[in-house]
Amino acid sequence: MLSEDERYLEFHEQRYRLLLRKVAGSLSRCGAQSPDILVAGPSHEVRLLAESHPAARIDTLGIYDQRYPAPGGRHHEMDLNLSRDPARWPAIGPYQLVILAEVIEHLQTSPQAVFRFLRGVLRPGGELIVQTPNAASLAKRWNLLVGRNPFMMIPDAPDRSQHWREYTARELIAAAGEAGLEPIGLSIDNCYRHQGRRARFYLQAGRLAPRALRDCITLTLRYYPPQRPASGL
Repeated sequence: MLSEDERYLEFHEQRYRLLLRKVAGSLSRCGAQSPDILVAGPSHEVRLLAESHPAARIDTLGIYDQRYPAPGGRHHEMDLNLSRDPARWPAIGPYQLVILAEVIEHLQTSPQAVFRFLRGVLRPGGELIVQTPNAASLAKRWNLLVGRNPFMMIPDAPDRSQHWREYTARELIAAAGEAGLEPIGLSIDNCYRHQGRRARFYLQAGRLAPRALRDCITLTLRYYPPQRPASGL
């Protein structure tokens, strides 16, 4: 029987493969031999990044989890819900790349606040990669159509596993723009390995559906200094 971590990795395998490809593209654009990377809300991607980019310095940010140590880097303790208060922002960075993967949907604060904080730890020209479930995916639309709520019920004792708010790509791009970040890449793909006959049918249908109906958003954002004109997606 697979452990909880093994099941998570199996379910998210395609998402991690896509994330690593996006990271490679971002690091190629930044051109640094030993890039500084910050993983906000660390999970398995910390190990995967260390294996793929051994010359990088990888720091982590969030609530400390001993399962995902920063190899050779530092951990910065911060509840990302505090992003709404600039007085609580730690003085860290700057980084060439920040990764916020499967995190923003777990936060009880606005994406604008999170993006403003993370913009502040980026170098000019640095990039932020965001991955999150698509609130407007085909599966969620189907559930609504047949009268089922596709979103998680908030339990009596909430914890960090809850999805408080999922977003569409358009919402994330708008929030990023308000925070001073420009979109330079957007992928919406079926990256979650659902099991069962209905899941296979869903994945086949998803290949034919418009990308706006797929289940995982990967958005790459860049911080342009104010004096430099930005070009949109």
